[in-house]
Amino acid sequence: METAHTNPFLNSRESNFISHFQIEALLENIPKLIYMKDLQGNYVTGTKHAYEFVKNGRDVFHDVQIDINKIKNTNDAEDKFVISNNKSITNEREVYDVQGRPHCYKIYKAPVKGKDNKITGLVVMVDNVDEAKLLEAQRDTFVASLGHDLKNPTIAQIRMLELLLNDHFGAVMPAQRGVMQMTLDSCKYMKAMLGSLLATYRNDRGVVRLNYEEFSLIDLVEECVEEMRYLAKDKEIELFVNKECFIPTIYGDKIQVKRVIMNLLSNGIKYAFRNTNIKLTIYNEDNYTCFKFENNSPFIPPEKRDTLFAQYVSYAAAYKELGIGLGLYTSQKIVNAHDGIIFVESFQDNRNIFGFKIPNNPKDIDKPRTIIF
Repeated sequence: METAHTNPFLNSRESNFISHFQIEALLENIPKLIYMKDLQGNYVTGTKHAYEFVKNGRDVFHDVQIDINKIKNTNDAEDKFVISNNKSITNEREVYDVQGRPHCYKIYKAPVKGKDNKITGLVVMVDNVDEAKLLEAQRDTFVASLGHDLKNPTIAQIRMLELLLNDHFGAVMPAQRGVMQMTLDSCKYMKAMLGSLLATYRNDRGVVRLNYEEFSLIDLVEECVEEMRYLAKDKEIELFVNKECFIPTIYGDKIQVKRVIMNLLSNGIKYAFRNTNIKLTIYNEDNYTCFKFENNSPFIPPEKRDTLFAQYVSYAAAYKELGIGLGLYTSQKIVNAHDGIIFVESFQDNRNIFGFKIPNNPKDIDKPRTIIF
């Protein structure tokens, strides 16, 4: 298709005429509230229903009538900030319609410059996000309810196991005591994770704050191995721990690092061939304390390796396993938040290596750190 920019025979007037109508056609057909204002705040041009929104507060797309007078001062202050500071802004704002009902809008404002690089006005994009906020609230409610429902039986299990270990119902055999203690530790870990989950969705909308402490990675790995040993035994898999680490303790969020180890080890057992061994190694490399395991499992092609840590990417179905693809995604987020590195290697002889590295001396240890899932 020939345009004003591709036809050299069009004069300047014709070119401007065609460009004008191309822009008008574009603005008329974009299903969004986008408009431009001059330095005095006057409407210049915009998409089909933008003028009605600016003048009367009418959002045709979502059938919302905003009380325009109640947001005028805020709008004017934002416009002044954008123009005075030559900066774009993005925010979510709760506004009320004429019936007093709240609505949430995402607003983007940016300066517009002329040929001499001087600001001539600003462009505004407005989007109603009521539906997204509703879905987010429903998700948070569902996760919080699920966490609460899981927490109660977990607490009951902890209490019962403690009673059994205290010989409340009679003497417990030494062999049984070891299994019960391991199960109790696992239940306590689950309770801590559920508590973190509930706090995250109740207060932080998916943001987890790291709680740094000094702990032994060797002890933590051995604790995870003991909790996973019976899962491995079900597939006739032996777990071996190799300690080549000379750094006795590391700094990090112990619960979150344990999540990483448990996720990696769970995957390692899930996909490993039956009647094989999994070798776990804790070692030092440069300024990092490292963990890795090697198992015998199907070769992972390079193109799949690149997507393993993406959200909701799972190859469990291909191996008739249950999984939704969040374990490795979560693990990468946690390791990255510790300024660490997570890695995977795969070889044609069906050897696979998964692991992570955490700095021995993390920077700004007192600085608040978060993970956004």
